Amino acid sequence: MKVALRYWLVGFQALFVVTLALVSSRPIPFEFSRPMGAAMMIWSVGILFLIVRTMITAFRTDNANEAFFEGIKAEVGTIFAALVYAVLLGLSIALHGWGKSMIPHVTTYWADPYLANLDAALFGQDPWRLFRSDLLRPLYAEAYVSWFLITFGTMGFLAFSKRDHSALLTSYLAILIIGGTVGQYLLPSAGPIFYERIGHGARFAELVATNDPTYGLFADYLWKHYQAGGADLGTGISAMPSMHVTLAIWTVIAARALWRPLMIPASIYALVIWAASIASGWHYALDGVVGAVIAIAVTYALTRRQPAVAELVDAPATVEPGVPKPAPAA
Repeated sequence: MKVALRYWLVGFQALFVVTLALVSSRPIPFEFSRPMGAAMMIWSVGILFLIVRTMITAFRTDNANEAFFEGIKAEVGTIFAALVYAVLLGLSIALHGWGKSMIPHVTTYWADPYLANLDAALFGQDPWRLFRSDLLRPLYAEAYVSWFLITFGTMGFLAFSKRDHSALLTSYLAILIIGGTVGQYLLPSAGPIFYERIGHGARFAELVATNDPTYGLFADYLWKHYQAGGADLGTGISAMPSMHVTLAIWTVIAARALWRPLMIPASIYALVIWAASIASGWHYALDGVVGAVIAIAVTYALTRRQPAVAELVDAPATVEPGVPKPAPAA
């Protein structure tokens, strides 16, 4: 039996991050419980969604009780398959955060000046000045705060959908691992908001001084863990590529798979996330552009239905005795 790509991806990620830990100049704790707890929360909410969906369907029949229990029985495979993805997601997020926290102890943030100069060359000035807007400021903040709910909520809908979205779910893991965990080491950068703190000068001092206080508080939270060599939920400093933008673009693609008209608000949302990432100083403009390219390329590679790709992506999970295999829907 072929081992599904999702397991190879997480296994590779674990090997990559453990290797980083062996060469890191400072030991960083592995924070596992909170990412896994978040993934289990998504799975639990998904089960509630499935129960409600089954109840609605059952009430349309002559024997609602029997139809409900038969419906739940038929969804056991879906529940188990979603649990597998939730566990892989929690583990992958934990490994990603661990690798992210080790960046300054494995390498340096040497790419920041180059990315800042490229941004200025492309936009004629540091682009945060072009994207700052008092009118859009509340929208930027709300978009960033809602990112977790929207992105992970989309994953939940896909996992508990009646249709088979295994390729899209696997592409999420691939984007996080290839673009995020590994990609952040190709052009290690901290972003404009940390530019001065990491010793590159006061180029973005005005950005930091005039920033939304919420961003400043979170930047201080990240910097505290950076200095202490600790790890917690959401810690670690890395700008290239922007995973906020990368996974927002993945959400656009997922929205199309769920219901095509959803692409319009999802696309607007992704653009707002990109603009907010620049205006706030969390990212250079290029961080989002590169992230978008990664999201589109990886998702296209894994969702095109070539036989070899489909067989690898859709290889079934190992099913416990007594639990039926999840059958892909048409």
